[in-house]
Amino acid sequence: MYKVIIAGLGLLCSMTSHGMQPLNLMPYPSEVQHQAGHFTLKSQLKVFTQHVSEARRELIIEQLEQLQQVEVQWVTDKDLADLLVEVEDEREVTQVAEKSGELIPTLHDNETYQLSVSPRLITLKAQTERGMLHGVQTLLQLVDRTQRSIPAVDIHDQARFAWRGLLIDSVRHFMPVDTIKRQLRGMASAKLNVLHWHLTDDQGWRIESLAYPKLQLLASDGLFYTQQQIREVVKYAALLGIRVVSEFDVPGHASAIAVAYPELITQPGPYAMQRHWGVFEPLLDPSNPQVYQFIETIISELAELFPDVYVHIGGDEIEPTQWQQSQAVQHYMQQHQLADEHQLHAYFNQQVQQILSKYDKQMMGWDEVFATDLPKDIVVQSWRGLDSLQHIASSDYQVLLSTGYYVDQPQEAAYHYRNDPFTTFKQPNFKPQHIQHWQHWQFTMPRLKGSAVSGEFVLLSSETGKQVLLRFNNQQARLINELEPRANFQRFTVDSWMGPSQFELDLSKDVIQQGRILIGNTPYSVSGTRLALGNGADNLPAMLQDFVAASKVPTDLPKLHKNILGGEAAIWSEIVQADNLDLRLWPRLYAIAERLWSPATLTDEDKMYRRLSLMRTYASEVIGLEFTQQQLAGFKQLTAQDADIEPLIILAEAVEQAQYYTRHHSKFQQDNYHQLAELKQFVDYLPAQSLTLVELKRQILLFQQGDIQAQKFIEQLLQKWQQNLPKLKLLIANYPKLHSLAPLVTTLSQVVDIGQRLVAQCAKGEPLKPEQQRDIQQQLWQAAQLQQEMVVSAALAIEALAFKCRA
Repeated sequence: MYKVIIAGLGLLCSMTSHGMQPLNLMPYPSEVQHQAGHFTLKSQLKVFTQHVSEARRELIIEQLEQLQQVEVQWVTDKDLADLLVEVEDEREVTQVAEKSGELIPTLHDNETYQLSVSPRLITLKAQTERGMLHGVQTLLQLVDRTQRSIPAVDIHDQARFAWRGLLIDSVRHFMPVDTIKRQLRGMASAKLNVLHWHLTDDQGWRIESLAYPKLQLLASDGLFYTQQQIREVVKYAALLGIRVVSEFDVPGHASAIAVAYPELITQPGPYAMQRHWGVFEPLLDPSNPQVYQFIETIISELAELFPDVYVHIGGDEIEPTQWQQSQAVQHYMQQHQLADEHQLHAYFNQQVQQILSKYDKQMMGWDEVFATDLPKDIVVQSWRGLDSLQHIASSDYQVLLSTGYYVDQPQEAAYHYRNDPFTTFKQPNFKPQHIQHWQHWQFTMPRLKGSAVSGEFVLLSSETGKQVLLRFNNQQARLINELEPRANFQRFTVDSWMGPSQFELDLSKDVIQQGRILIGNTPYSVSGTRLALGNGADNLPAMLQDFVAASKVPTDLPKLHKNILGGEAAIWSEIVQADNLDLRLWPRLYAIAERLWSPATLTDEDKMYRRLSLMRTYASEVIGLEFTQQQLAGFKQLTAQDADIEPLIILAEAVEQAQYYTRHHSKFQQDNYHQLAELKQFVDYLPAQSLTLVELKRQILLFQQGDIQAQKFIEQLLQKWQQNLPKLKLLIANYPKLHSLAPLVTTLSQVVDIGQRLVAQCAKGEPLKPEQQRDIQQQLWQAAQLQQEMVVSAALAIEALAFKCRA
């Protein structure tokens, strides 16, 4: 048995030392009232249920018995019960009986519940079984398994958003049924209520079709879900209170269809299986009547398999080349007076919508399906950002946010936590007459794949301090109020679609002398030119004038909010497989779930991380999520079954996957961005974020304030990393699959050495001289460079330590 390093130990100690007794719940409830005392768990827990279906009653018993050493007994006498579970809506039980034991969840079901724990009795009340299921999850999280007790508390809880989803991509890499079911259990524990199942794409077709069998015979590599398996997953999800929405991509992302039925594609084949990732040319032919017959037949099959009212048609990333080169399509456009491919796509979607309506289904699609001549009951899922989301919502269409919740990208949980579907960027309190000085800059940030990111910013000085107005590409400008000078550098941070984007720039000349943009933990180079500078409010740049003119909070916020249904996290599987899916999703997904469930006022990132650290153990030991096992198994296959892999576990505290899409882009540069690429490296078994580094950064802030315990924490962590280095080097030397880690370990050794010297110097009260500051910064910037799709993120934490100890 290998010791698993729990990053949150410092967090736990800090809560105890300050006498805090918070509820360790995620998502956190709407209303909590603490009461005196606690309920003690006995070896036998007697449960009485009212208006609860038999299937759900068995589920409750099964979930409560996950607490271990608790035997749950269902009783028919209310007075004998330790736990009362009462559902108020008796009609639900009748509906369950009519559907052979299935109660299919729907959008806008009542999910509220009230949970009351006293020393004598636990009472859970809900209007519906869905609310009751959420209450059971809260009860499970409340249990102190060490003390075998539950704190006395009254909880009144409700969801902030009706749609709280997770998209799982089973196409790029196939996810077995057991893997999907395990994620459903995790979703239920996080009060997520929609599984968006991505089942067709360029690289495969994963649904058994009885009408078009060549889809699974020729375009799935034998990896597809039978209709029986799909029904099994849908039924299991419904039992847990989770809707399942299928995604069937048309007219693009159709390479798999092209392999099986090339006659449906705009240009003649033959076509081979697409193994690479990206956007490809095959498009269904909108001028071919057989295409609509194909779509209708597939939708009829989906309607039998998926009872949810929504069917997702994809509709994104249309590469129009085939349509442009087809005489038949061009003639079709002339017949229907369609001016361009955008209008053709919109017209095609209208035909698909009419087919869906025949089967009492409603359309979902990505941003690209949005057109104002479609019915208002469609749902648009936005991957293009908050600007797009707000535009669609203001047009009175229902919309979901997915930008900022793409969890296939390694990102810090706090970034997702700050990403609120109701965010509005406009800030009405900006007064240009207070400006004393300003300078206008243009910048360019090259990426490893695709076009460079460009933009502009205005650095403003006023009586109240410095601000930055920043715009990426042609997006809406953002006003940044926190500007932190560091020697010759200006430092400011904003959340973008790429992740937390931290600018560190030397603006002492007319061109950017030195600098970087950190996207998450990954540094990108940047160049730029000063376009203009001035004093006061005269001759302000057009960018600033436009912002001032538009800087009013929209007056139609209630309308916007009514149309924003919620959000969906998305785990695309280009570099994710079944053997590390849990590791990519959990426990980070609890932070997104909390943003979509809990009150908007719940924004404290420090408290979120404290609870998230505790949820790591709960999710593994009670819910059965396998992120810990997946990491251990991954490290084992790099060494040997009898090898001591604890040095690798400790290394994983200090290094992280490169965040944003850096890993994807690196693989593209190496011609390794495809379905057959092996994902069995050390980096593939790292979590999205090291919670140990989260705690280290927190302790550095406390150290700056003179906290002696924080100093000890930093010293002990650095010492642990230092003592691990010889063991790590020996492990690397002994196993060929680890040889490539040697440079990474050398970098970490340098970072640890710098950190230990800094702590010693800072503890003595010896400030860093300017030349020391510059030298250390240069070393740490170099240490934080991308290495084998990883970053020694410890260097970023130690850099913060260096800054805190400056003169």
